[in-house]
Amino acid sequence: MQTKFKPIIVYSILLILLFAVSGNVLATGTLLMLGAGQEFRFDLPLDPGKSYSVSLALRTDLEDATVTMTLCQIRNNDEVIQHHISRHELGSSGSWQILYIPEVTTQAGHGRFELLLTSDKAGRFYWRDLKVERIYTSMESSEQYWSEKLATQGTFYTGLVVDARHLDVRRGMSPRIYSESGQLLYGGVLAGQDLVQDRGVVGYGTELTSELLGRITIDSEYPYVAPLVVQAVGVADAARTGVIVSEEDTLRILEAMVQYDFFARYAVIFLVK
Repeated sequence: MQTKFKPIIVYSILLILLFAVSGNVLATGTLLMLGAGQEFRFDLPLDPGKSYSVSLALRTDLEDATVTMTLCQIRNNDEVIQHHISRHELGSSGSWQILYIPEVTTQAGHGRFELLLTSDKAGRFYWRDLKVERIYTSMESSEQYWSEKLATQGTFYTGLVVDARHLDVRRGMSPRIYSESGQLLYGGVLAGQDLVQDRGVVGYGTELTSELLGRITIDSEYPYVAPLVVQAVGVADAARTGVIVSEEDTLRILEAMVQYDFFARYAVIFLVK
């Protein structure tokens, strides 16, 4: 049977490698010394035979330094394979620059993967936000992506359902969700006008039907859906389109968002009368 492919869709697992540091260090970056024989190496959580992109933010006060990023695969017999080399001129502004290695496919075989940073000038550099993204480009890989995510991360909530059928909550263009303490949890404020008009930042229904659940399914090619259902405890505004949830449910929502940001996908449902 012939396999059918969709137009290329890129899915990525984002692994942000950050130290547990203060807000001040996050703003200025983590110090490293490069040049004059000094280099920076760290292992990356890559798998053989798969595609990735790598990026990080780097800055220095040195004038016109050129930094080289090298992605290496180190076999168990210490053989080193250089997968990709990219050079970046940082200029003289002293501002943050994004260094990246575009899509690269690692070779099969055992070993580990290492990112190497070197510079043609010696001095102080600062880095932050090292990101490793797994890239998928086919319908079959979509299923593989979600299967691996569920296998490694465990089950997670794919969307929020707020049951407000016991309250006089009305449908609206800009519904919001607040905590009892007044914290704005969701408002769809970044949604474009087309999305607001065509789909809405919230889906409405009187019952949680399979059709309505389609709004919070993670992928049309992988029908995993797990709603986080909470009860509204109050109405939030004069238009009666917003809801208030308890502090306990607020904590549940925030904890769920750590695993999967369903608000960014507008995967929210209001059940109303």
